[in-house]
Amino acid sequence: MKGLVTEARGKIVKVHIVRREACGECRACARGMMKKDMDVEAQNLCEAEVGDWVELELKDNAFMKAILIMYGIPLLGLLIGLMVGYFLVAPLIPMVNEGLMSFLVGLLFTGGCYLWIHSQNKRWESGKYRPMATKLTTADEEMASCT
Repeated sequence: MKGLVTEARGKIVKVHIVRREACGECRACARGMMKKDMDVEAQNLCEAEVGDWVELELKDNAFMKAILIMYGIPLLGLLIGLMVGYFLVAPLIPMVNEGLMSFLVGLLFTGGCYLWIHSQNKRWESGKYRPMATKLTTADEEMASCT
């Protein structure tokens, strides 16, 4: 995927990307197949400066690992929360429906997972889940007319 560098801060660049229907090679943006403009931060491996066009890449399996973190961990928290709510908490409070208690505890565990993921965000942002600007390139005619 190609993009235009709009801001450079040392080892990090902000890159403006026009996502097209044919886009999908690196899946760094995960925005579906619609045409949308977006800005992403990337590691500056090619010493790009403002106004340069760069190619963006993700490390192997980084996209799948990020999806697993953002969706798999909360799903696991929901399932564990449902079980804990139904089998452990609901029997302690007999006046409340066990389905409702299970649902509430599941939501609580899911929220806890999202809070934990958010607390770890600095660690994950600085590493292998950030796109990389790997080399300088030129704009396609179609891309150049969009900016």
